[in-house]
Amino acid sequence: MGYSAKFVLRRPVRRDGTCQVRLQVLLHRKPLPLGVGVTWPPAFFDKSAGRCLATLPKEHRGPDYRAQLSAAQDWAGGPAALVKRAEDYNLVLGQTQGKANGIFVEYRLSGNPLTAERFVAEFKTEGSKSDFVAFYHQQVIERHRKGKIADNTRKNHLSTWRALQTFRPEIPFYSLNSNFADDFKAYLEKNVRGVNTRWARHKDVKTYLALARRAKIKFEDPYDGFRNQEVPGSWRPVPPDELRKLEAYYVLCAPGTAHRRVLCKFLFSCKSSLRLGDLKQLAKAQLDGNRLTFEMQKGWSKRLQATMLPLTRQALGYLHDAVQEEGSGGFRDYSDQYSNRMLTAIGQMLGLLARLHHHAGRETFATEFIRSGGKVEVLQKLMNHSKISTTMKYVHVDDTMKCNAIAALDAAA
Repeated sequence: MGYSAKFVLRRPVRRDGTCQVRLQVLLHRKPLPLGVGVTWPPAFFDKSAGRCLATLPKEHRGPDYRAQLSAAQDWAGGPAALVKRAEDYNLVLGQTQGKANGIFVEYRLSGNPLTAERFVAEFKTEGSKSDFVAFYHQQVIERHRKGKIADNTRKNHLSTWRALQTFRPEIPFYSLNSNFADDFKAYLEKNVRGVNTRWARHKDVKTYLALARRAKIKFEDPYDGFRNQEVPGSWRPVPPDELRKLEAYYVLCAPGTAHRRVLCKFLFSCKSSLRLGDLKQLAKAQLDGNRLTFEMQKGWSKRLQATMLPLTRQALGYLHDAVQEEGSGGFRDYSDQYSNRMLTAIGQMLGLLARLHHHAGRETFATEFIRSGGKVEVLQKLMNHSKISTTMKYVHVDDTMKCNAIAALDAAA
């Protein structure tokens, strides 16, 4: 297998009298041009050495040399500026050549085939092997491109990345130690109000540290012994009487209206437990009777298997309404912000006390499931939780449920 790389100029000459310098990579005799962020006057570029020159040897000076030199100096901002810029650019070119050669050596020694796609990925992410902030960002983009994380997850992970970048623009892997987690915690406590949001930021960082470890990058575990604290969420289920009001209002809404479309998706969530990310992917799901088979968007890549969820008659009714009225396999995909604003407006119009939000759908399903006598072990499987403690965060026991439980004990006595 043949690899080679050299610097070439991209023609034609630009308006400022320079040409873009490119790294011309040859992989198996196929050219792969890559920009390196350098432009230079073509008369002062040494193609054989791949270097930017501030002057030419006497034997290479033509009759128009003085005019060419004057134009180059004017472009750079003077003779001294041209010399300095040539020195700086040659450092960039040398580093770029070394990066390409390093990739060639790594693949040659490993015996793995080097494709154009792999070379570009390695070339663009070389810095991510030494800096955690760069590694984190590159992995988010790559995982989303490969379909391993959904759009909402990508947005959440990028929010954590921006917090990391603000905390420290660069975090070399060799600098990671136990102080990092404590310092990041202090930064989040000062700048992020929600306890669970801070918990999620730490959780995201630990996820990408695990990916770095899987990529054979060596570093000290900064979260060893660190306790990531979480508190019960602020979302509450919709009470039964208010849920009935929403169901009655849904029936009154005309098909195709925004209120009906938003309520259809929300009520389906209340009756099925599906989170918003899964609702957006229902067009790809398979429905056999009341059995819905789909790939769960949160954490599905760990299991690489489809999830089967049996639906209630009410949930099936909402899904059938959406399919019939939208002419597709799922619900109308409004933006999250628009849907939640619409739910708030509906709640205010109906005089509801519950805070309507798509996050409340799973809370409502879990609480109503237990209220109806369902077992928490079954609820855990329906909600696809690995730990029952996670499931219990969604269950909210009210006074009515407590009184009914005691009444059931009396009846059984």
